[in-house]
Amino acid sequence: MSNTPSNFVKVADLDELAEGKPRAVRVEGQSVALFKHNGNIYATDNQCPHMGYPLTRGRVRGGVLTCDWHGWSYDMGGGGCFTGGCDDLSTFPIEVREDEIYIDIAGGGNKRDDAHFLLLQEGLLSGDNWTLSKAVAIMLARGVSEEEVLNRLVRHGGRHFVTELEAGNGGWQLAYLINGVKVASQYDPEDRLIPLMMAASGASGRAGDRPAVTPLPGEITWEKLERWIRVFSADREWEGIEKCLITARRLGGHDDKIIPLAYECVVEPFFLGHNESLLYIGYLAELLEQFGWEVAEELVCNLAAKILGRGRGAPDEIRREAISKLESLEDFIADLAANPPAQTTDFDEDAFAAGLVSGDLDDTFDTITKALKSGVEINRIASTMVLIGADRMARTPASMSPGWWELGREISLASSLRTTLRFAGFQVAAKALYHVAWEFFSNRWLNIRQMPLSTSRGATTSNASNEQAAIDEVINTIETVQIQEVGRMTRQYLNSGFSADRLLSELGQCILKDDNGWDILNTLRTAFDEWKLCQGHPARTQLLVGLARWTTDVRQNTNSDSAARTAQRFARGETAVDLYEQ
Repeated sequence: MSNTPSNFVKVADLDELAEGKPRAVRVEGQSVALFKHNGNIYATDNQCPHMGYPLTRGRVRGGVLTCDWHGWSYDMGGGGCFTGGCDDLSTFPIEVREDEIYIDIAGGGNKRDDAHFLLLQEGLLSGDNWTLSKAVAIMLARGVSEEEVLNRLVRHGGRHFVTELEAGNGGWQLAYLINGVKVASQYDPEDRLIPLMMAASGASGRAGDRPAVTPLPGEITWEKLERWIRVFSADREWEGIEKCLITARRLGGHDDKIIPLAYECVVEPFFLGHNESLLYIGYLAELLEQFGWEVAEELVCNLAAKILGRGRGAPDEIRREAISKLESLEDFIADLAANPPAQTTDFDEDAFAAGLVSGDLDDTFDTITKALKSGVEINRIASTMVLIGADRMARTPASMSPGWWELGREISLASSLRTTLRFAGFQVAAKALYHVAWEFFSNRWLNIRQMPLSTSRGATTSNASNEQAAIDEVINTIETVQIQEVGRMTRQYLNSGFSADRLLSELGQCILKDDNGWDILNTLRTAFDEWKLCQGHPARTQLLVGLARWTTDVRQNTNSDSAARTAQRFARGETAVDLYEQ
């Protein structure tokens, strides 16, 4: 193809293009569709803006081009989309010179410079994961920073949460949002799209026009607001809490007190049995830490209020007993915070584990009390509780009601103790220990035989010739759903001295690409964190063994990877045909 003095480039001879028989040409790396229709010549992007199907395989009627895959239609001349909200088709100027067809790539293109932002908004409002994948992929491919993309997710999430969600569903979607972001950070940019899509999905949904909450009038102090928030939390009146939080923000100078106060509320004895609230406040703390009040205020103030003032129902007999025990320990915890014992490294983890999962409420709580009295650091206790949960996941029978979700929550809650300690201090974290212990007590129905953490789980090594072959064996065992084999294969890989970090990364990719990755995302994020934090512990391998077993047992033959790969091809300007020509 020869260049003319202008921006026009020759793409074909006129006699090469017949009425009703379009052809594709490649110009500057882009696939362009040429049409002759009613005697006129048209040039459009060959990639359908919906999902990338080649438009040369579409139908033309009365100047309207319709894609054969999903039926989306476009004005051939102007590129306007009749079907989607912002998926206009790129069209290019044409000149016919002495029976030769020239097009100007630079002079055409999409008619909306902000189309990728509009597409993200469409995906966020609809909650359609394909639209979200496509929008995120296009934005990143066009040089929009990941930070800006995420800021838009959080801001939309704030509008959605305040108008559509209550505490429970809001907490779940928050978990997808923050854990999708955290897991994405573990991967190189080219492998981040699926967790970023999950994060976007967590922020997505209808966003109504609820009026902004105005601060309280008059002379208001932080001390008043703090007292009112505690009262409203006890009385389960979330709207009053939100009003107080917005007022505190407008007073200024109290931002760093809001999350610690929220933590103090959710470790009150009457919150026992609603342990996910501890997780959700931790996620809000992490959201604020990463995005700041300017971006996250609406989401944090609203969801924190709904969590603190959530309905909790009347406790049953055993929970009433547990609440009474926790109330009786408050003076002990306060005294411990004021007069901390000397820290000790003498910690009988096996005895602690036996008490925690004993199924006896007195033993479960006494185990926590004894560890605190002895001066065992809360982070050390958290590590032990994480690995007890991981060990239970690694050994639970997979034949009937394995309790994967409950075990995953044990691990995530135990890990959240570190976040509680970091943002709210020792006294709150000490109370939180009993709430997490209640989670283990509640799961006594799982009836998993307790085994000391110090006991060897087997020393055999992999028969694979090298690390890559050993990884391939583990992933193949997962993908072929060999639940009875995958734990052994994972342990043998680790016993061989191969890279655990690499295996965790590959396991994560396998989980994310599977549709059930949505269920495992929170535990995957925890595994990434705790693998580093539990370094040197002999039971650490159980984190990966348990994760591999859960992944295998819930494996399906459908996957989330196809949408992500299609979105990435789309962002590169490739059509569906390009996939088969590679």
